[in-house]
Amino acid sequence: MAEFVEVQSAKRIEDRPELKKAIALCQKKGYTLAIAKIDRLSRTTEDALAIYSRLDGRLYSCDIPTEKGARMDKFTLTIFMAIADRERELISIRTKQALDVKLEQVGEWRNPQLDMNSRRRGSESNLREAVREYRTVKGYASLLREQGLSYKAIADRLSEEGHTTRRGKAFKKMTVKRLLDR
Repeated sequence: MAEFVEVQSAKRIEDRPELKKAIALCQKKGYTLAIAKIDRLSRTTEDALAIYSRLDGRLYSCDIPTEKGARMDKFTLTIFMAIADRERELISIRTKQALDVKLEQVGEWRNPQLDMNSRRRGSESNLREAVREYRTVKGYASLLREQGLSYKAIADRLSEEGHTTRRGKAFKKMTVKRLLDR
């Protein structure tokens, strides 16, 4: 059993490394993927059904009632996902309508000062997270190197586990070497 926590948007599963790790583990070990709410799996019906298929139906959501010990069936998943998918569409429509009204009233829907401050805080937060991830990956890579793994083997392991470089690229052996030389 393993626990994965992710705060990424559920709109695009391609950008969710923790979900990818969880699915890979479930496929490898034959585990059932358990999630708190079905709309946190995905907000796209097609993506959720693809995950369901990849897991051979081994999917459980705490917010969908099933009989004790019963697996979620594809029909029920499709209905609940269609509702989540539609809610995502409605949120987008309401947001666009609200921005259009604000634009008509004020002539500008955003506060430039607020935007600048928000961008600065966001950049600082991203930098702190990048530094934290860098330290974690570097420590992990050092440990693997001490265990005798080659730079290539370390790069492969990091990539398999969903780690990326600061630019979001897959690790290569030279990237690992430079990381460890710093």
